[in-house]
Amino acid sequence: MFISTLQIRNFRNYESEIFRFDNETNTIIGENDSGKTNALTALRILLDDSYYYSSKTLKESDFFHGIQNGWQGHWIIISATFEGISEEEFDNEICASISLNSESQTILEELISNADKGVGSISLFIRPNKAIRKQLFDISTELDSHQFNEFRNSIRLSDYEFYYTSKSNLNFCINENYDKLVGRLNDNIASNPEEDDEALLGSRIDMSDIFKHISVVYVDALRDVLREMKNNRNPVKRIMETIESKISSDNVESLKTIIQQLNETITSVPEIRKIGENINRQLNSIIGSVYSPNLLLSSTMSDDMGSLAKFLSMKPEQNIDLDLLGLGHLNMIYLALKIVEFEACRSRELLNIMLIEEPEAHIHHHIQKTLFEGLNLQKNYTQILMTTHSVHLAEVSEISRMNVLKSFNGKSIVMNPANNLNSFAKEKLKKNNLNLINAVERYLDVKRNGLLFSKGVILVEGDAEEILIPQIVKKLFGINLDELGIGLINVGSTSFEYIASLFDDDRIQRKCAIVTDLDEQAIPSEHRLYKSTAQEKGQARKEKLSSLFNENNWVNCFYANTTFEIEFLDVNKENILTYVSPIIDDAFKDKKTITAYKEEIQSEQYLERNLAMLKLANHVGKGWFAIELGEKIDFLIKIPKYILNAIAFACQEIVDLSIYKKILLHTTDLYEETTELSALSASLKTSDTADLNIAIISLLEYFGKDEDVVYLINQIENYTKILYAEVSK
Repeated sequence: MFISTLQIRNFRNYESEIFRFDNETNTIIGENDSGKTNALTALRILLDDSYYYSSKTLKESDFFHGIQNGWQGHWIIISATFEGISEEEFDNEICASISLNSESQTILEELISNADKGVGSISLFIRPNKAIRKQLFDISTELDSHQFNEFRNSIRLSDYEFYYTSKSNLNFCINENYDKLVGRLNDNIASNPEEDDEALLGSRIDMSDIFKHISVVYVDALRDVLREMKNNRNPVKRIMETIESKISSDNVESLKTIIQQLNETITSVPEIRKIGENINRQLNSIIGSVYSPNLLLSSTMSDDMGSLAKFLSMKPEQNIDLDLLGLGHLNMIYLALKIVEFEACRSRELLNIMLIEEPEAHIHHHIQKTLFEGLNLQKNYTQILMTTHSVHLAEVSEISRMNVLKSFNGKSIVMNPANNLNSFAKEKLKKNNLNLINAVERYLDVKRNGLLFSKGVILVEGDAEEILIPQIVKKLFGINLDELGIGLINVGSTSFEYIASLFDDDRIQRKCAIVTDLDEQAIPSEHRLYKSTAQEKGQARKEKLSSLFNENNWVNCFYANTTFEIEFLDVNKENILTYVSPIIDDAFKDKKTITAYKEEIQSEQYLERNLAMLKLANHVGKGWFAIELGEKIDFLIKIPKYILNAIAFACQEIVDLSIYKKILLHTTDLYEETTELSALSASLKTSDTADLNIAIISLLEYFGKDEDVVYLINQIENYTKILYAEVSK
C-alpha cells in the first residue's frame, strides 16, 4: 500500500494542486521557495502523529494568501489517496475503514493510476466549526451581503476545527466540487452544515486509531546532525527501545551481571570511596552526627536495557570524534541512522513512509547520485518522498516518479512530466507500441536540467544553434539566457515532437519554443549539397508539428525559411566578412581558395553566397564553425527574427521591467553618446515603476523599430503587456 496522490487546497502557497506518487522513491523538485517544504508539511499534518497541529497552532499564514476577500470561512483541505491495498491488508480493520468500494473507485479514476488495485483515502478538512457555518448559512439566506461579509470577517482561527474523514472519492481541486462543500463565499453563498454530504466528505474517522498503523519518519533539511545524535530522542535510543524485547534473556542476565560488577568496581575505587567519606565528615562538622545522614557515593548505572542507549555512541574507525567529521559525512551517517531507525521501528500493517528534505545538503554531487540510488533500494519496505533542488539528483530521478514545482503569480503549481505521456504517444503520435515515458527518460539522462529548472525552453535541432544563439544574445543584449529563465536544448535531430510532448496542461506547464528549419531551396541545384527532398521534408515537418501542437498554449514553433546558417548570413550581409574572414584564413592554405570564398560570401547573387556559407560551415564542421564564429561576433551582430520570436515566447513568464532595464542600459552603451541619449539612459535608473515605464517607452522610440532590441521587447509585450502604454511599433 502506498500514497498515490496528495491533494492540497488553500494551504500556504498552494491554491489547488495534486501531487502524484509511485510506490518507490519519489522526488519533489523545485527552486527555492517553490513550496517543497510546505508539501511535506501538509502530508505530515495529515498522517504524522509526531507533528502536532491543531486549531491552537493554526495561523492566518497557513491559508493560501491569494484567496479573494480573505481567508475567513474558507477551508483548507489535505487529502491522500492510497493504492495497492492488498487482500491481506484489506483484512486489517483500520485498512478496511479507509478503503473505497468499486463504485467510488470508478469516480476517482481521474486521480488514481490503477483502479484495479485496492484504493483508499484519508482527508482532513480544516474548516469553521458547525455553529459558525450554520450562522454563516443562515445569514446567506437573508440575501444581505453587508451582514454576510461582516459576520464572515468576524470569524477567528479559534472558530476552526480539524475534521478527518476516510473514503472520500472527491477531487477537491475542482472548483465545482469545492463549492459544493463550502459554498461560493464571494457571492455571499454558504453551504448548509445540516446537509453535509457524507458521499462528498467521506466518513468521519478517529485519527488516533489510524496513527497507530502509520509509520512516518521525517528528516529535516536544516538538521543539526551532532545535536540530533546526542539528544534524548536520538535514533539510536529509539532503535534500542524497539529491539529491547528481542534481546535474549541469557544476554539480558549476562549484561545485568556485568553492569552490577562494574558498579561495585567503580564504587570500590579508594579515591571515589574517599569522596563519600569526606562528604560525611563535612556534614558531621556542620550539623552534627545526630542529624547528619550517613551517605555512600556509589556507581548506579542502570541495568535496564532501555537505558543503555545513552552509553552508545558512534565513532569512526580512525578513532576520531564525530565533531571532527565534515557536514557531508555527518549527513550521510544521519540518513543511514534514520533508515535503520525506520526499519527497526516500522509497522508493516498499513503504511510506512519516509519524508526527506534535501538529502543533498553538503554532499558532493557524485555521492548525491549514489545516495539517491541507495535510497531507491529501500523501496522494498517503505515509500520515500524527498525534496530537492539539486540538479544532480534530478538527473537520476525518473520523470514517472517526479513532481516538478513552478512558482507563478504568487502560487505554486505542481507539474507531473509523465502524466498521460504514453496516451499522447498512442493518440497523437500514433505509436501504439512506444513507451514514451521510458524513451524520454533515456533521452533526458543528460539534458533534463534545462527542462526541470528553466522557466522556459527553446528546442533546437543542431549544434550551431545551441552554441551560437546564447553568445549572440549575450553580445547584443548584455544578458544571458539563464537570466531570461531560458534553457536551450539541442535535440540533435528534427524529431521535436517527443520532447515537446512534455509541455502540456497535463504535464510541464512551461513555454516551449521549437526552432527548426523549413529548408527551402537556397543553393544551386547542381551542387552536391543540394538536397532535392529537403524542402518537401521541411514542409511536412511544419504540418506535423502544427497538427500536434496548434491547440497547445505551451508549445509554439518558429521556422527558418532556409537553414540557420543562411538566415544568419542574410541578416548580417554587411558585416559577414568581418566575422568569417579569420575562419576562412585558418581553414584554407591556398590563397586562390581563400580569395574565392571571401568573394563568394559577399556576392550579390543570393544562391552563390548561400552556397559559400554552407560549404564553409561543412568544411569546418557546423559545431566548430559556430564556436569560431561566436568568438568573432561583436555588438553589430544581428539576430534572425524567428530566433527573436522564439526567445520572446520562451521567456514571457520571467521577464519584468528590470530585465527590460538591463537590456536597454546595455544597448545605450553601444551607441555614440549624445545629450538626448544620456538623459534617456539616466531616466532608466529611477526606482519609480511608472517613471521606469515611461523611460523604457521613450528609449524604444529613440532606437526605432529596426533595432533588434526594440523588436524583441515588442514581441515580449505581445504576450505580457508589462508596460503601461503601448510600446512604439
